[in-house]
Amino acid sequence: MTNEIIENARLLADAIARSSELSELHTMEDAMAADPSAQQLIAELQKAQERFMEVQQSGEEPSEADKNAVDEIEAKVEANVSIAAYMKAQDKFTEMLDSVNAILAGAIAGTSDGCTCADDSCNPGGCNPGGCGSGGCGCGN
Repeated sequence: MTNEIIENARLLADAIARSSELSELHTMEDAMAADPSAQQLIAELQKAQERFMEVQQSGEEPSEADKNAVDEIEAKVEANVSIAAYMKAQDKFTEMLDSVNAILAGAIAGTSDGCTCADDSCNPGGCNPGGCGSGGCGCGN
């Protein structure tokens, strides 16, 4: 039985590697890496966050100006087209992985009754809260 599980895990890994979600994520990552303005914003955000963390680690409360500087750069980062597209692709890929994990968790716990977290068509009582991760299933629970 262990060999069957390992083989199925390899098949799942291959399917994930060939998924449109992962392909899109790589495409958007490459586009973001090729965008000089995106790279500059990311570097600025990292520096601002480092300064913010240094202040906190020194035991001081970050000033309002420090907080505003980070917020301002974060807003610029989120407004950048390349970064926003990458973040959207990353969210879609994460959603897919979360669905896979929820199916596995439900099967292991024996609580999913064949329902997946993305499946709103199953019976409302068919998914137990916690059976598909911490939020239950997408079955109205």
